[in-house]
Amino acid sequence: MITDLLKDQNTLLEKINKTIPNSVYIFDLNEVNMVWFNDRVKDLYGYTLAELRALGPEYYARSMHPDDIPVLNAAIEKSRTLKEGEVISIEYRFKDHNGQYHWINDRITPFSRDEKGNVATILGIATDVDDRKSYEETLKKTIEKMNLSLSAANMGTWEWDIEKNRLQWDTKMYEMHDVPVLPGLNPLDEVWKRAIREDMENVNRRIQEAVENRQDFYVTYRVTHSNQQIHHIKCYGKFMTSTGSPRMYGVAWDSTEEFQTEREMAENKAKLISSTKMAALGEMSGGIAHEINNPLTVIQARAFQLQQMVDSGKMDPAKIKQAAESISRTADKIARIIKSLRSFAREGTYDPFEVIPLKQIIEETLEFCRTRFYNHGVEVEVGEIDPELEVECRLIQIEQVLLNLLNNSFDAISDLQEKWIRIKVVEQVDCIEIRVIDSGNGIPEKIAEQIMLPFFTTKEVGKGTGLGLSISAGIMKSHKGELILDRQAPNTTFVVRLPRWQEEEALSY
Repeated sequence: MITDLLKDQNTLLEKINKTIPNSVYIFDLNEVNMVWFNDRVKDLYGYTLAELRALGPEYYARSMHPDDIPVLNAAIEKSRTLKEGEVISIEYRFKDHNGQYHWINDRITPFSRDEKGNVATILGIATDVDDRKSYEETLKKTIEKMNLSLSAANMGTWEWDIEKNRLQWDTKMYEMHDVPVLPGLNPLDEVWKRAIREDMENVNRRIQEAVENRQDFYVTYRVTHSNQQIHHIKCYGKFMTSTGSPRMYGVAWDSTEEFQTEREMAENKAKLISSTKMAALGEMSGGIAHEINNPLTVIQARAFQLQQMVDSGKMDPAKIKQAAESISRTADKIARIIKSLRSFAREGTYDPFEVIPLKQIIEETLEFCRTRFYNHGVEVEVGEIDPELEVECRLIQIEQVLLNLLNNSFDAISDLQEKWIRIKVVEQVDCIEIRVIDSGNGIPEKIAEQIMLPFFTTKEVGKGTGLGLSISAGIMKSHKGELILDRQAPNTTFVVRLPRWQEEEALSY
């Protein structure tokens, strides 16, 4: 019967055999053996029909992967009840002539029936899907690694169908937003209930821009958990259209600990800056005391003069006026010194940028150290400065930089025979340079390479913190400027380079 069937179908099978890239076969359900297959089977797997038929009842056991035999047996039983035109599809591993397994996708349909109408033989079209399975396995491993990475980083994933406005979260997203996983609960509605409103309004704007411009976005927002603790959430989203409808996929993570760490670091930095300023003031304390003591002596003398006039009854209006004016001028000088001290001692990291005359900055800084330098024989010379020359800066911070440079110069030249410090202002096209030059012969190359590093100092123990220059360099960076050592200058020269005007980015620093 099979022979007659093959003769009747000979022309069709011949055409199929020559054109189809798949393996085509006819399998006898009763004999559980191969009846016929096309040339692709030998090309791909190395078997002849005689070799496979010779396996007899052991065909499955010797040619199929043991784990897949139950699947094949179930498919064979199901194929016995198939109606004409019905197709079942299975996947299994088939062993080639060299003993290597290949993944097969097999589509099976009835080919012939016996006298009772039962399916006797089946026609199968088998496709080698090794490449697809390899890709799927690679993809599976990649997804597992990604999930492991996301889990280790405490990240949640989300997907947003833009057209349907449907947001899907994974379990981690619900957890970090303190939202219960309940059917019918809209995550977006719950976030709005818990988030700081102004943050969510900003998130909405950023997402809208991302959708309109088909671009990625990155935002930070705060949510309040049920225990009233505020958590800082960072979220990244990527716009994609590869699936047909526009969607966004993204990740989010709770950055509360990161935020707290950054805040602590900022506080510690502020403390370091403050301690460095106090150290600088400490070095100047003798000179400052002298600056205040001298005017007090003048006030005391003028007060004694007025008291003598009263006691003697000789009230000379001209002398009284002269004494009063002297007392007023001297009190104003003390007030300026106290004001400078109070301003300098205050934390100025978050002060707004102001447009300030450069001459005022330098003169106020010299108020702290001029007397100390004079008492130790250090000559201070300030070059000509245009009274109209202005810079946009944080006054206290720039004064701190200059005072640190002046203190360093004083310490470096205190034992030299020739002791002088010069301050020179150089106007460039887009910036201003304040050059602090002293009578030293420069800094050795080995020290110069490390001089801006935190905690590096050449001063004796107890005299320097090693933070002055590194903090000063940081201040200049926040001003979009720089602090550099001019290694080509004949004398030790530090250059404070400031832009005349601050860009928008610096103003929000």
